[in-house]
Amino acid sequence: MKLGEYELTSKNRYLLITLSAILLLGCSTNTPYATSVPKQKILRSAQQEAAFRIDTLLNAAPTKMGWWGVKVLYPETGEVIYERNASKMFMPASNMKMYTTAAALCLLGPDHRYETEFHTNGDIVDGTLQGDLIIRGSGDPSWSWRFYDNNYDSVMVRFVDSLASKGIKEISGNIIGDDNIFDDDLLGYGWSWDDEPYYYAAQLSGLSYSENYIDYKLIPDTLNVGGPVIIEGFPKTSYLNLRNDLVTVSSDTSTDWDYGREWRSNNGWFEGDLHIEGGEQERAITIHNPTLFTVHVLKERLADAGIRVNGDPIDADDLADTVRYDSTQKLFSYYSHPMSDIIKKVNQPSQNFIAETLQRTMGALFGEEGSSREGRKVQIALYDSLGMDTRNLKIRDGSGLSRHDLVSPNTSTSLLQMMWDHPYRSTYIESFPLSGVSGTIKRRMPGMSAEYNVRAKTGYIGYVRSLSGYTWTRSGEPIIFSIMVNHYTIPTSIVNHIQDQIASILSDME
Repeated sequence: MKLGEYELTSKNRYLLITLSAILLLGCSTNTPYATSVPKQKILRSAQQEAAFRIDTLLNAAPTKMGWWGVKVLYPETGEVIYERNASKMFMPASNMKMYTTAAALCLLGPDHRYETEFHTNGDIVDGTLQGDLIIRGSGDPSWSWRFYDNNYDSVMVRFVDSLASKGIKEISGNIIGDDNIFDDDLLGYGWSWDDEPYYYAAQLSGLSYSENYIDYKLIPDTLNVGGPVIIEGFPKTSYLNLRNDLVTVSSDTSTDWDYGREWRSNNGWFEGDLHIEGGEQERAITIHNPTLFTVHVLKERLADAGIRVNGDPIDADDLADTVRYDSTQKLFSYYSHPMSDIIKKVNQPSQNFIAETLQRTMGALFGEEGSSREGRKVQIALYDSLGMDTRNLKIRDGSGLSRHDLVSPNTSTSLLQMMWDHPYRSTYIESFPLSGVSGTIKRRMPGMSAEYNVRAKTGYIGYVRSLSGYTWTRSGEPIIFSIMVNHYTIPTSIVNHIQDQIASILSDME
């Protein structure tokens, strides 16, 4: 053996093998002498756990053709719980109503009431109003069944009674409707012209009645299969010329029926086949020229009450001269429901017409004219004055029906934070639907922890779904959230469920 070499004898080989076996046994987890290493549990805070669950839910959502925007925070501290695409711009749909009602509430206050003045340019002599009856519109959106226990005629009865209390039994002149507190744009910015016959796109005016549409009840004629369907309109009026080509058919007959109104006219129609077993159906058709509609119906109600009107219902825009109120006398004023009630009637059922009216009202009272454009300017100025983040905010109408509105989750949560810190917080939050109880989320979140716990505004137009508002943790801590999705192609019911699950994750927090 050379110097420095190690001779591997049989004895040395035995020692090496023995040592290796001992080492292997020491590393084995199967030996009773091994010390097991416990699995490490990842400890998350309540906020981290909620964020993880939301992220997992959205990552698995079947909305690959669209995108989500979410922001969640604590209003008391401003701490952000979760965000995804929070600075990106989204079409908000009816989430825009949160902005409109917040501004109207802040500027006008919860007790504000619209005042509509009834004037005349004549005198009352022996029970006859010798002149015209002039209604000076204030933009009041509340002349509707929605404010009067589903009674379509209730507000008109009040006007008739007020005139009768003056001893008026006849009006020798016309009934003139003055809508000039607002501009003459009949629709919101960017609205689709083919939506105009439907209640959610009703025309706008400074003088309006019944939200500028007529509700129709469609009743299959059980005694006359093959005959026309019975159609009843509410309010009852001859203002809309209705063509009824809707036929009652037996249950074994295929059906296809439709309805609408000719563009910029008052010619409406129903046509097609209606199943006898389908029972009563309800549809609404809007009218053209709300101002003329209002004074037309008033003349009809006066006639019903035995008060004769010799003249015609007239839109003041069709007069040769502008009405000069310094040469008239006021007969009486009519005051609306308070603003606290009006914004509730916007947010809970998501009513477009009233929201648009509020925006134009802000323009008329705080801007240069009663237009949507001026109303938007007033809104932005208010938000800026209250410290809201308006960098990602493009307002184009008051209701969100326009696809030109753009907001971000950052902006919506900033608005909700602004109102959380405002003295009118309670009035504002209570105007939102309550999950499982009222409005557009009455049937949302059933059986979830979020049921009865979420105050939120929904939003929906084609391929757009939003849910933004307030919820509370199990310990009662408030949370602000905004959940938006655009350009999804799956059924909206699936999107609703995902949003409801997020609301429940937040409500589940300790």
